[in-house]
Amino acid sequence: MALQTSGQIRVAMDRTAVFQTVKNPVWLAQCIPGCKDLRELSDGRYSAALTNEVGFITLSFKVIVEVVKIDPPRLIEAKITGDAIGLVGRVQATAGLELSEVGPKQTEIRYSSNVSLTGKLGGLGEPVFRAKSAEVAKQFGTNLKAAIDRMPTEAQI
Repeated sequence: MALQTSGQIRVAMDRTAVFQTVKNPVWLAQCIPGCKDLRELSDGRYSAALTNEVGFITLSFKVIVEVVKIDPPRLIEAKITGDAIGLVGRVQATAGLELSEVGPKQTEIRYSSNVSLTGKLGGLGEPVFRAKSAEVAKQFGTNLKAAIDRMPTEAQI
């Protein structure tokens, strides 16, 4: 089962400053719902735990995140692979952030993901996973915007 999600937000910060912020994996992981224990394994490669409630069950995954493309200050793409904890199943995903300057100190951030679940997870119910995936993507966008909006601007420094 493949689930694609996307969204966009606009923030009052120039694109280069936004890029410098979102390229920090520890900072960015705090915006991802259910992401815990991010640890650097090597340059551009990380381990993490992802946990979310889907319907009446809690799904947890131990994942490896690998940054596969970085094009400053425009684009970051990552590949995520991992196994479910406590269930038979595997997750494979790609995720990306694309930044566009839309005005003076105005940046549009487009985020997208393509998630594939295999094993018993894939058979649990596509409509439920699709709704949860959209909810998580929307929450990520909300968290990302709030985190950037809380950052001090040059005028406040």
